[in-house]
Amino acid sequence: QKLQSHHKKMQQIQQDLDRLQSSQVSYPYFVEAALEGIRRECPQADPKVLCDYVEVLDPDWQNAIEGYIGGARFSIVVEEDYESEAIRIVRNMPGGNRARVIQGSKAKVDAERSKVPHNSILNLMKFEHATAKHYLMASYGSVEQVPDAATLRKTRRGLTKQGMGSGSYSMYRCDMADAELVFGQGARELALGAKQRDFQNLAEQASSSQQ
Repeated sequence: QKLQSHHKKMQQIQQDLDRLQSSQVSYPYFVEAALEGIRRECPQADPKVLCDYVEVLDPDWQNAIEGYIGGARFSIVVEEDYESEAIRIVRNMPGGNRARVIQGSKAKVDAERSKVPHNSILNLMKFEHATAKHYLMASYGSVEQVPDAATLRKTRRGLTKQGMGSGSYSMYRCDMADAELVFGQGARELALGAKQRDFQNLAEQASSSQQ
């Protein structure tokens, strides 16, 4: 049983490694399913995944920023005219798909009138897609870079590079493991190295289980 579990995890990591080695991200299974469904039923929507169009410019902040944004990194971007159809497709998928479709047109309007503080975490990021920028600006533009926990406790929405965040009148840990990083090529190289180590560790555990 334990050996089978090791082999299953190794197969999954190997799939992740294959994608990372070709500079592709491994999306959560429900995001892959949603992309397939939208492409099949509404190809004009041209679905893409947010994380493929964002890069963190300062590696010291990489894990903290990705941890703060969390699952929203895998939100789906579609052509504006097809946003409604895309979410209908996702809603009707069997099994209760949890993928998110970005409100691109709404995010653009809100981003254009939002006031981003000078120390926003957005200043640490680069974008290769207008909707990705609008979405993150509207959703996370007010999150401030703060130096420590003492400052964080007085900041409505803040983040430290050590991976402590605040929001909704709470403070919490929000760093992301290297193996789960997806924003930018540098992050994918870190993820590749971490997953290679994970694979090696599992292979050694499987080998010792057989002895």
